[in-house]
Amino acid sequence: MDCPISMQYQPALADFSRANQQRILRYLTLLATREYTTATLTAVVRTLNALRRQVPRVRQRVLTRALTQTTAQDILAFITAAQVSGLAPSTINTHLGLLSAFFAYLRDEGQMTQQPVRRQHRLLPPTVLPKPIPDADLVAFFHGIDSVRDRLIFLLMLRCGLRVSEVCALAWEAIDVHAGTVRINRGKGQVDRIVYLSPDVEQALAIWQAHQMPGPYLFPSPKRHRTHLFRSHINGLMDRYLAAAGLTTHYSPHCLRHYLASRVMPSTQPPAHNIALDATSARRITP
Repeated sequence: MDCPISMQYQPALADFSRANQQRILRYLTLLATREYTTATLTAVVRTLNALRRQVPRVRQRVLTRALTQTTAQDILAFITAAQVSGLAPSTINTHLGLLSAFFAYLRDEGQMTQQPVRRQHRLLPPTVLPKPIPDADLVAFFHGIDSVRDRLIFLLMLRCGLRVSEVCALAWEAIDVHAGTVRINRGKGQVDRIVYLSPDVEQALAIWQAHQMPGPYLFPSPKRHRTHLFRSHINGLMDRYLAAAGLTTHYSPHCLRHYLASRVMPSTQPPAHNIALDATSARRITP
């Protein structure tokens, strides 16, 4: 199978048999034609490799040769290994969802007779909601951001509720400056939505656009031509600015999205727009 999917993913499938590689590559090609993201395809490959590694050794040889021989007991061994390694129930359930979809594909193709991922395999995740950043920490965090680009990145999460992956891949064509909106295509759950720009986001956006080199993405990668920033880069920026602000509590970029969610629900806490986050306070235009 000489195609981009094969060239991109076959090296990561090298430990599987040739027949298994062909099964997986055909499935990935199907997902690509349905416009699943590269992150999803990569997650499928990683999860299948993890399944093969985490079953007992005698079963490893079987699954390496033919994933069509996967049993419910293999899935249980995979779950147990994931729990021992400290993975959260929600993460394990995500992996199970990827495996279930792959094996459903093999069943539809007539290569399996039973689905090895059963309903009882699903774990009950804890009902603890993520905590948003307190107002004082939020102001301290933004106060230390002296880059227009970086401030815009985090304001899009805080004000517009964008996910990290959505900010990374945000294209200029998705922004309607006149309407003050951003269109997110095929977000989580393959759902399209439109979000509105707040005044400080519009301000930072105008400054960044006036100085940004032409290209399809708002935040192009400094290392790779014609591609965008990656999640790891934004995570690193978050850690750096938290440290610069002297904040010892660890917050992820997703906490900014939860801050917005906590303010749009009925609450006695002050709304986000009461926090002074002046976009013009950023001194550096370049990253």
